[in-house]
Amino acid sequence: MAIEFYKEFGEYGFLANYSPYGFYKNGIYYPTAEHYYQAEKFDDPVIQKKIICAETPRLASEIGRDRSLVRKNHFRDMKLKVMYDGVLEKFRQNPEIRSKLIETRNQEIREMTVKESYWGVGPEFDGENHMGKILMMVREQVKKEVLEEILNQAKDKKVYVIGHHHPDPDSVFSSLILTHILKSYGIDAVFAVRDDEFVEKKLIDDFLEEDYEVVDDYSDKAFILVDHNNLDGIPKENVLGALDHHIITNEVSNLIEIEYASCGLLLYDLFRESYDFSEEERKLIGLTVLSDTEYLVSSRFGLEDQKLYKDLNTSIDEKEYQKKYFETTDFSDTISHNFHKDYKEYHFHGYDIKRSLITSYHDGWEKNYSNYILEITNHDINLLIWCDYESRTTFVYYQGKEYIFPYFTTSTNLVLKYLEKERVL
Repeated sequence: MAIEFYKEFGEYGFLANYSPYGFYKNGIYYPTAEHYYQAEKFDDPVIQKKIICAETPRLASEIGRDRSLVRKNHFRDMKLKVMYDGVLEKFRQNPEIRSKLIETRNQEIREMTVKESYWGVGPEFDGENHMGKILMMVREQVKKEVLEEILNQAKDKKVYVIGHHHPDPDSVFSSLILTHILKSYGIDAVFAVRDDEFVEKKLIDDFLEEDYEVVDDYSDKAFILVDHNNLDGIPKENVLGALDHHIITNEVSNLIEIEYASCGLLLYDLFRESYDFSEEERKLIGLTVLSDTEYLVSSRFGLEDQKLYKDLNTSIDEKEYQKKYFETTDFSDTISHNFHKDYKEYHFHGYDIKRSLITSYHDGWEKNYSNYILEITNHDINLLIWCDYESRTTFVYYQGKEYIFPYFTTSTNLVLKYLEKERVL
């Protein structure tokens, strides 16, 4: 599915040249990418200044399109590069939209301007779409630059690679694999965890063969966060960057966040051209996918994920592993224990979310759901996601109200976006 935008409006309006994200280039501040592009058409500094000082991008465009003004020789041959240079600086210098652009993964981007067949899709939707193509090129470039910045900052440091509290297989195995990758770059990387209260402990115990360091003092160490992009007690100045497959918090500057089935799969896609993953590492990545998609059941296991998972070419028998390792919530444990077994905190668009995830087959839901709802306020939880595998239904309980998710998912990110769309958040 393509990412489509029209002008500066809507969810993807930040992609448009009219969107209000300025930048400096050659010592000059341009209020928008449109101001830059139009100003570059001319050699005359008076005309350039008039465009740069235009109150709106529309006015800058009107001046730049005035055919009575003398343009640079051969600007037609230069215009694609000029546009690319301006759009690149726009995203380089505005981290909040740089992250959003990276988040569009590898999807096609299309400017839905029907009156423009060169920059947009045109009236028949078969235009050249050069604006979309440039955005896709910029996406790859800024993603590469963020990754390079993280790696450069890690040089000559002892770096702790660490995931979230109560780590699950994705957090643990992804931290281990990134540690290996960093070491291949000559970086002194340490495989670490915040605690060893593992989720899906049996799976981790059976496949984790390397030692880890438990770190609870963050004051004097450098970190790269994995499967985890909120600081959660780590001083911001100690974080070199983060690689994650869900929810941007804007707390970490050097962030690559893209929706993948697992963080392990994100690492595989980021580094597969530059790092030779061993058979064992591929298997661990496969396990992160199984764990984070409930053994390929969850809606987060999309078409691109399926292609990458197949490319791993592991010897995993999914059905056998599901029988052995997949566990729903054990209702013989206390409600308090189960609330905090899969508990995470999120900072989503200004909201502090304290989420617990409960899983069941239908008899477990029928017998226990109402009791858990009654206990929420006693456990400092404001979002309960209950996934019933038998009925393939996701129940969402937030701030005293129940919602049934439109389709079956265990993704907190999708639930939060749904609540936002429903104007609950």
